[in-house]
Amino acid sequence: MDYTLQSELYNNIKFNMQKLILDVPGEDALRLGRIFDAKEEEIRKLLDDFEDTIRRQAEEIRGSFDIPQVHESRRIAFIGDSITSDRESFFNIIRKIYEGEERLTWIDAAISGDKSDDARMKLYERTMNHHPDIAHILIGTNDMRENLDEDGESCLSLPEYRRNLEYIVKRLRKEGISVILSTISPVLDEGVGKRFPDDNWVYQGSNIDAVNSIIEETAVKFGAKLNDMREVYGRYRAEEILFQDGLHLNAFGQRLLTEHVLTALGELL
Repeated sequence: MDYTLQSELYNNIKFNMQKLILDVPGEDALRLGRIFDAKEEEIRKLLDDFEDTIRRQAEEIRGSFDIPQVHESRRIAFIGDSITSDRESFFNIIRKIYEGEERLTWIDAAISGDKSDDARMKLYERTMNHHPDIAHILIGTNDMRENLDEDGESCLSLPEYRRNLEYIVKRLRKEGISVILSTISPVLDEGVGKRFPDDNWVYQGSNIDAVNSIIEETAVKFGAKLNDMREVYGRYRAEEILFQDGLHLNAFGQRLLTEHVLTALGELL
């Protein structure tokens, strides 16, 4: 079965959709089964499969990549949307790589479906109140979603996105928090249309490019570290780095992002 397009249960569990409505532990198969009307055993099988994937990714990266050393205790927040909240994401691979490292504390501030205004309004609840030393931000894809009609326009305008991102980064920097900003990945509308056939969604490549320019400009303006993935992603066809839904990074895309975020983190650990 093509789970990426056909199974809502797969997508609900993979992208931690329960975080949208309930504070439920992500490994609680019984409660997740009740939320998504599925058997506990089916949920557990999916959780185990996702765990196996990130374990393999972590092991492969450990064997082929110079993992940055930890020099002191650090609290690290990851702010983002489903690309970060994904159970097979770069964030979870990094956590697995450093599994057992007691000097690192991970703060999960990523929610599937979030736009920059969501991240802004929940900045204190999800991030600031946990007192991170480092914050990684990857957000903007959902901001640029629009309806394919004459009145479509993106969910948030580019000036609104800039205002939200600048607010988040400014507040973090004012508290002495080191910030890493990663640029967003491309989108394939054909895949989006197959995954969400009833939603009439479309993404404009020019808007994706503009968001990435704003991310770069914001990093410079506030002294944040830019993890610019544009050239990295540009070495491959979009189909090579994206899930079949045309929206999320596949395993290869997540691995590319993992290695570059690790490099950026290395200077801060």
